[in-house]
Amino acid sequence: MKRRKALQLINFSAASVALTPWPGILATKGDRRGILAEIDRLQKESPARPEIRFVKGGPRLYVNGQSVYPLMALSSEMLSTTDSFRAAGINLYNPLLGMRAAWSGPGEYDWTLLDTYLAQILALNPEAYFIPRLQLNTPEWWRDQHPSEIISYGLPYPKKFYNVKKPVGEGGFMRGSGADVYEVSYASESWRRDTGDMVRAYIRHIEDSPLRSRIIGYMPTTGITSEWGYPGSKYLPDYSYPMQKACGITPAPEERLNTTFGLLRDPEKEHDVIRFYECFHNMVADTILYFARIVKEESAGRALCVAFYNYVVENILMVDNGHLAPKKILESPLVDVIVAPYSYMHTNIPGRKRWESDIEDDAGNWLGRTRGVGGDGAYRVPVQSLWRYKKMFIVEMDPNTYLDPEFTSEGGSGKDTVDGTLKILQRDLGQMFVTGVGGWLYDFGPTRRGGIGWYSSPPIVGLIRKFAELGKRRINMDIRSVAETAVLYDTKSFFVTEHWKKQEPYKGLGSYYFDFVNHWFLAAQSHTYHRMAAPMDSLYRFDLTPEDARRYKLIFVPNAFFLTVAEAKTLRQALRNSGATVVWYYAPGFVTPERLDLAQMQSLTGFEFTMLRQPGPMLIRSDLGKGGDAIKLEFGVKKQYYPRFAVTDAKATALGTWSDRQDIAFAKKEQDGWTSVYVGAAPLPVEIVRWLAQHAGVRLWSTMPDNVKASEDAAMLIASSDGERTLTLHKPLADIDGGPAAREHRLQMQFGEVKIFTA
Repeated sequence: MKRRKALQLINFSAASVALTPWPGILATKGDRRGILAEIDRLQKESPARPEIRFVKGGPRLYVNGQSVYPLMALSSEMLSTTDSFRAAGINLYNPLLGMRAAWSGPGEYDWTLLDTYLAQILALNPEAYFIPRLQLNTPEWWRDQHPSEIISYGLPYPKKFYNVKKPVGEGGFMRGSGADVYEVSYASESWRRDTGDMVRAYIRHIEDSPLRSRIIGYMPTTGITSEWGYPGSKYLPDYSYPMQKACGITPAPEERLNTTFGLLRDPEKEHDVIRFYECFHNMVADTILYFARIVKEESAGRALCVAFYNYVVENILMVDNGHLAPKKILESPLVDVIVAPYSYMHTNIPGRKRWESDIEDDAGNWLGRTRGVGGDGAYRVPVQSLWRYKKMFIVEMDPNTYLDPEFTSEGGSGKDTVDGTLKILQRDLGQMFVTGVGGWLYDFGPTRRGGIGWYSSPPIVGLIRKFAELGKRRINMDIRSVAETAVLYDTKSFFVTEHWKKQEPYKGLGSYYFDFVNHWFLAAQSHTYHRMAAPMDSLYRFDLTPEDARRYKLIFVPNAFFLTVAEAKTLRQALRNSGATVVWYYAPGFVTPERLDLAQMQSLTGFEFTMLRQPGPMLIRSDLGKGGDAIKLEFGVKKQYYPRFAVTDAKATALGTWSDRQDIAFAKKEQDGWTSVYVGAAPLPVEIVRWLAQHAGVRLWSTMPDNVKASEDAAMLIASSDGERTLTLHKPLADIDGGPAAREHRLQMQFGEVKIFTA
């Protein structure tokens, strides 16, 4: 292809490559000749050939036949941070492209801004490869022309959030995506068609240009924070004509906000609400797959399709946000990679600054820390389920650092010092390396700091480069799971639990826009799992197999409340003669599509129950063990709910009672070849989690309640306290900082210190 043709294909005219800044863009580094040289070089290259292969226990990214460590980066201003990322050894980027900046009218597209932006990044790093994030927010002209397609809401919204004029950054990306309630319904067929035509035109343009040699995938997205969160989720969407055409009459706000049976919905009275939410979430998944199909069709299957989805732990605005149809996305061959940030929870401890991240229950039990030094950096998606459907997971790592200590939301405790920053990043990058997932660093710093990125100082660049180099060793490592414990998450149960707005005001929770179950049974509970000091897998409930039940010695089931008869039977059959210990929370199988069914709950768990219909505190007094090993503590939350359940089974062993009465709320019972444990409230403290693990035969890797992550050929420990501990690995591994391989390591560590071991 001749140079002139190449320039025409990517819309480079003399005007478009004159490197004077356009609105919202910093003056570029480099010059026009450098940009043109990059284009000249690309036209000699073949189209990039990316693929996800499953090798040695997990997903690997290959580009042009070569395995590539999937450590990536993006920034609010890539032109200010590409130099630092390149110095850190990162050549894979997720540039933010605001597609509506290129869409001026029906069928009218001008890709100059977007092409120039990618070329400028290439001028800064000629080795760069891209998975551009295509922001699909609807142009104002389209919304004005299609008033019947606009979302309407069940609750009033502040007028300041209507038709918000958000600042536009590099690449035309609109910052603060999702704040505008003047948006189009995802159910709109005309919006899908017209926006899809625009995406088709852009991908055709790239696929017919030299840039196809550097674009390895596309990531269509929109909504709240450009993560497919439903626009205006805080105000009960969506009463628009397109939504009601797709899902039938949207239930009235009071029906959605209120349950008829306390913490739970009664299907006999609330069938329409449950049905609506099932349809709503399926529609969002269908919308994502609509654009995923365009990616595959227009790239002739060459490019990867990447999507934000599958959030289950700590998913804000849960039933109104759109992430609760996971099986559709998992089973589709159209999506190759799933992305989600890790935990964002803030502290709920009185007197602490909001951005600190220690979490306690209402009885004062320290559950753990999310972000910050010593935090677990907990993932919000069931990673092992993603792998079963041949999807790679990329964790978004976005802690601010000591270079921007005033930013109070993302880094967590300790991020304002050099030492603290390095511990946090070592934890994040180490967890990515050890567990076999991909990851990217998202640098919000330049927008706030006048071009100075969060990850741009020599100590930080040096640490990132160390992990980029370490990652090259993972090509030959076995990354299969070695966990003996698992947690099974259920998504459709959120259709039958109390609405997230019932938690308002959110004082004392350390989070916003969470429902009761997601906050205490999933998000807060997850942090004690991580402090068990043993690796743990996460799966969707529907993915449990009999082989899993035989492999895992301890299985937590925190929210499997809504099951069909067939689903409950399948679970019970999978557990028979498995030898596993299964911990059921609150109301397993109690809600069926037809009715509330205590008999199914009893059949599933093997316990006999009575129902407590009077509201009471979700607090339990435990009574475990004898003598010096006894655990007698209270756990849970003070908020009063109904129904509660009491174990009345004479063959069960009592482990605890409700705090306000003598009824058994925590018990265990031997079943047909497995052990059933019932607990009526959450979260379980780490002391009880470790007790359950030991009694289930799970080997605890550390003598302290530390965070331990591992795969077959690597392990990581994050110290939860100062002092000495013994780490016993599953096989001899060596400290990456030096020393012989050994199975047992005696370690003197400080709180938050990180140790990583490899084969």
